[in-house]
Amino acid sequence: MINITIFEFFELFDRIWMQRILIAAILIGIVGGIIGTFIILYKIIFLGEAIAHSAFAGVALALVIGVQPIYMIFLFSELSAISVGYVNQKKIMNENIILAIIFSGMMALGIIFINLLTEVSASVSSILFGALFYINQEQVIILIVVSVIVIAILVYLRKELFFMVFDKEMAKLSGIPIKILDYLFLMLLAALIGVSIQSIGAILVFAIFIMPAATAYMLTYNYRLMIILSALFGAVSGFLGVMISFLYNLPGGPSIVIIATGFFLVAFIFSPKRLSKFINKFKFKYSEGYKKLQEQFDHPLGIDVPHAHIDTEKIILQVKPKKFPPEHKWKGHKPIKKEKSETNNTKKEEKDEK
Repeated sequence: MINITIFEFFELFDRIWMQRILIAAILIGIVGGIIGTFIILYKIIFLGEAIAHSAFAGVALALVIGVQPIYMIFLFSELSAISVGYVNQKKIMNENIILAIIFSGMMALGIIFINLLTEVSASVSSILFGALFYINQEQVIILIVVSVIVIAILVYLRKELFFMVFDKEMAKLSGIPIKILDYLFLMLLAALIGVSIQSIGAILVFAIFIMPAATAYMLTYNYRLMIILSALFGAVSGFLGVMISFLYNLPGGPSIVIIATGFFLVAFIFSPKRLSKFINKFKFKYSEGYKKLQEQFDHPLGIDVPHAHIDTEKIILQVKPKKFPPEHKWKGHKPIKKEKSETNNTKKEEKDEK
């Protein structure tokens, strides 16, 4: 591939092979951003990375035995997803331990399979970094079908999935089958990784899921808006990554990930979440409440002064009330003791009246 100008790049849109490349890149960015939002909210980032390395071993084995890589990718990905889900549900061992075992074991297995290949250079490059520019029509069709299924299921189960994000135990008590949904989500993730690994590569395939979602996570607290922004950042990253790869003769998968990483860095620096926290701290530091609070702690005589009660919206000045001792601890106070005869007489009188 040679360097071209930006005008020549747009002139290539009428070519079928360019349309396949753009469809694959943009679609992976959209679906990856959507499912990546749930990955971040569920805090299972390393689980997805372990599934990606399982798919890497499946691709390597497929190249060794001479079968279609897509079948072995699905097999290894789904088996790893089901095994992780089973261990997590049964509490057999810590989830991080099983993830580390799958991560390292599948990577080692994939390297062993790669050493058995005769044409190492081209095959290894396609496995590790993807072959986006050589994607065929069959792969695009499979990608479209899997993407539509994943999006449809996630949209249909969005309420249950968000409920599980907030409180899994409460969702279980509400009758939501959380075990089935956990397995289903892991299988959808494995399927999406399987169809994306041939285009993006085993090393970077999971980055295109996380980067757009992480960028949206830095910009909003609204989960629905987060999904929309994730899909948008994923699509733009896919398009710009393909364009930059053609303009500067770079590989497609890494270019897409670099663009997505750039979006995340910009969002991280100018994140409204971080800026709002900084502004609130700045306002409080130079407010009257902060000065009163400093006077309370720095006063040499330890005199009670109005102290600040910090609130998220406004600062309320309160005067610390004096604590007086109980009556029986006052100086000079001696409680009067009643004689036993008087108490007995009063009790008898009460009984007679009854």
